[in-house]
Amino acid sequence: MNDSEIHARLVANVEGVGELDTSAGDPCVGVSADAVVDALGFLRDDDECSMEMLHCVTAVDREKQVDVVYHVCSYARHHSLTLKVELPKPEGADEHWHPEVPTACGVYPAADWHEREQWDLLGVRFTGHPDMRRILLPEEWIGHPLRKDYVYPSEHGGIPLELDAVPLYEREGESVGQPAPTPREPGAPLNQPPSEPSKRPHAGGKAPAPEKGDS
Repeated sequence: MNDSEIHARLVANVEGVGELDTSAGDPCVGVSADAVVDALGFLRDDDECSMEMLHCVTAVDREKQVDVVYHVCSYARHHSLTLKVELPKPEGADEHWHPEVPTACGVYPAADWHEREQWDLLGVRFTGHPDMRRILLPEEWIGHPLRKDYVYPSEHGGIPLELDAVPLYEREGESVGQPAPTPREPGAPLNQPPSEPSKRPHAGGKAPAPEKGDS
């Protein structure tokens, strides 16, 4: 089936399905938040669609909305489709606003970790999710780093997070018996000193050949 045929079949069987957008690289079908679980279930269970695979669940923070995007495909039928749920931002929305959409875990178990990632990085709350907690950042992290309204912290737990932060190997200096390093100018590359060559045996079972001057 081609994109138009899949879309027509989806519209005929599920309420809340919008138009097929073919202007982008991946043809995309708009779906309301209330209809997305039914739409995914139909695409998976319908014999003609047979989309047994959920590739990923992603989200995009736009100026006036957050889009939640689902990529599904069929190995048996060799076709795919992208669904998009648009979640408008209310007037005056700030970093404390969390868009909500029902979880797809009941249709595709693979949605579990994908949805947790979107919660972690963009603050999308998937209602009904069995374990809605962060997956990349620590639980105590404040905010969602891929949101446009996110304010990047200067440190976390004593670890500097600024782009121009001085790394530990440049800050230790005299405390480890070494000369204090020359202060690095803001914006200069973080050039880490090279490590010593490895002496561990490689796959062939032989130690690396010593370089000149090695004892």
